[in-house]
Amino acid sequence: MKKGIVADVVLLLFAGMGPGLTLLFSGTADPAGTDRITLGRYLFYDTRMSYNLTKSCSSCHDPQFAFSDGYRTSSGADGYNVKRNAPSLINARYEQALTWADSSIRSFEQQMNFPLYNEHPRELGWKGHEPEILHRIGELPLYRQLFQKAFPGEPAPVNRGNIIRAITAFEEQLVSFDAPYDRYLRGNRQALSAEAVRGMELFNSAELACSSCHALQSTGKPAAYYNTGLYNLDEEGAYPEEDQGLYDITKNKADKGKFRVPSLRNVLLTAPYTHNGSVASIHEMLSIYQRGGRRISSGEWSGDGYANVNKNPLIKGFRLPEADRQALLAFLSALTDSGFLKKNSIMNPFNQ
Repeated sequence: MKKGIVADVVLLLFAGMGPGLTLLFSGTADPAGTDRITLGRYLFYDTRMSYNLTKSCSSCHDPQFAFSDGYRTSSGADGYNVKRNAPSLINARYEQALTWADSSIRSFEQQMNFPLYNEHPRELGWKGHEPEILHRIGELPLYRQLFQKAFPGEPAPVNRGNIIRAITAFEEQLVSFDAPYDRYLRGNRQALSAEAVRGMELFNSAELACSSCHALQSTGKPAAYYNTGLYNLDEEGAYPEEDQGLYDITKNKADKGKFRVPSLRNVLLTAPYTHNGSVASIHEMLSIYQRGGRRISSGEWSGDGYANVNKNPLIKGFRLPEADRQALLAFLSALTDSGFLKKNSIMNPFNQ
């Protein structure tokens, strides 16, 4: 099933078809590719994928944290941190772009080249070590069997391209549409508390405008990149020089501080927040939006994000009494699909 068709199926599930609607889509993109998915799952969790046996894909995308990692920014195989926070992989297959600040990366296959071959810092460290990593994987009887089943008929199936295809097949299964919010939309009015329903109303309100940026279902719309007023280092809206978002690629001053809008599914499990993990808690994040931008009073990054000239007009601030804040948090909690995160089929197979 092609990506666009899958997205259409998901949209139909949430198109107001009324109570009694059952979830028809299981998350399996290619039912005939079960063996490829199994192989990808092993590779995803295997530290043999890094040149020095210290890191795997799951090091930065851990199911315990909804396939993020709980750190401000992830560390590579040499222990040095990358510059951005690891986003969740859940439902990432529906994203129109897959990185914080490069709108041209639109597939898992493209994205995977970064952790494989990045050098500053090295993430998995494949550059200069690819032959030894492939040999290490291919010499194991387990992998010889899994590769033969996943890629039947190929005389030498253990290769870079097949590794990427297998991991992609596994990542495409990380599809979650059974949170309490989803069950509520499918007609189970007991799935959300009255407080969470109130929070949903606030989320969708014109005053808070959360839903104007954060789509909770697959929409097929282009990826949104916004400046949310996290920094304002000068009168031109500069962000810290080491990472100014889309501007680093486009060199368009209006793109300073623009980063991709992240998913809010399982959001209470994916702290810290923002592109660089500089917002520690969901409470702090709500306060920044409530104020209409973040003010940093001292230090090299001091400035008032509220006055950032490139800030999206929707980030204007709003009133949020404590009762409403708790209601909004109750709704955000209802975006957690705890059942999915406990599925054996997505867990580390080496621990089972």
